[in-house]
Amino acid sequence: MEPSTRPSPDRTRAARPVLQAVEPAEGPKEPFDGLLPYEHLRKVIEQASAEAAPELAQRFLVITHRGPDPDALGACEGLRRLLTEGHGKEVVVATLGEIHRAENLAMVQHLELDLTPYESVDASQFAGVLLVDSQPEFGHTTVPENGRLLAVFDHHVPPKSEAVAERCIPHVDVRLGQGATASILYEYLRDAGVTLDEKTAGALFCGIRYDTADLSRNSGPLDEEAYHTTFQQADRVVIAKINNPPLPRHYYVGLSHALSQARQHGPLILALLGKVENPETVAEMADFFLRMKGCSWVLAGGCFGEDYILSLRTDYSFGKAHPLMRRVLDGKGSFGGHGHIAGGRISLKDAKESTIRSVERELRAAALEVIGAEAEDGIPPEGRLLTE
Repeated sequence: MEPSTRPSPDRTRAARPVLQAVEPAEGPKEPFDGLLPYEHLRKVIEQASAEAAPELAQRFLVITHRGPDPDALGACEGLRRLLTEGHGKEVVVATLGEIHRAENLAMVQHLELDLTPYESVDASQFAGVLLVDSQPEFGHTTVPENGRLLAVFDHHVPPKSEAVAERCIPHVDVRLGQGATASILYEYLRDAGVTLDEKTAGALFCGIRYDTADLSRNSGPLDEEAYHTTFQQADRVVIAKINNPPLPRHYYVGLSHALSQARQHGPLILALLGKVENPETVAEMADFFLRMKGCSWVLAGGCFGEDYILSLRTDYSFGKAHPLMRRVLDGKGSFGGHGHIAGGRISLKDAKESTIRSVERELRAAALEVIGAEAEDGIPPEGRLLTE
């Protein structure tokens, strides 16, 4: 959704194109009128405070994508710390959609994260809105129409390269080569000289840990520095509780169903699951099946509500996930990703079994076309059951 902002000449001039990967080992880049990123953000925040009504001048809203994952939650918490301790502002973190995955729920519980339901927030009652771990055009992200979008922090490939720049957002820091958005917010805190408390350190660490698989994928020098520094300052007992939460019974029900539905097509495993009770099951099964010997990429999907949710994973030999997801969706739905991880969402006209089966047939055919498998009489081959 388009925010109802009318940029002043200064705000238009401050808008910046999407950044490419920042290599901290070479020194931080200076893309913002010759300023370091945290210095430019400070200018944007203070200008927004000066232009807001007096009763709103110190209030800022931080948002992220629907059903936030650890990187989104960690980045939100890092930005909260930066704005409160570094800028003296009042911050509300608002989240949309339920959090389902056990590790994510444990993170909220054990770190006692203060999250406000998005539906209960009036964005017009803040001096500005800041978006983390997403971009306005992503399908799983809602930007309030009555709020002034000041900043975007992300590391995912955008739906189109000019999408963010078109909005004339004053501060845009999108680093396509970064392993985690939490690492970007760590850099802001570090450069601003803001100390980390245990809660913020733990939240940032979890964001980096899960998005980079403990630095084993998509990580660079900044991710490594942020990972080790935040771990040193976090409560390690809490970190262990978050990493090994008790799993509900429906996790094992979902696992059993996925094992019965998954099919192998050479290096590809397709796990198109029909209706799922938990949308996180899709990503969990994509991660799970990628560990199978001989598997180079996984496409998992399931219908939750009236959306068909997709997760795509690749190993290091097969290449990046984002262009593969683009080919599989072929213009349908919305998607995003980085490195070896991608996710997508297709809005369905209804959640009838016939509609779901039709979508899954199309997805199977598109995935098989990628690997050169031929359909028989127009029907994509079913592949081999994992139990065979």
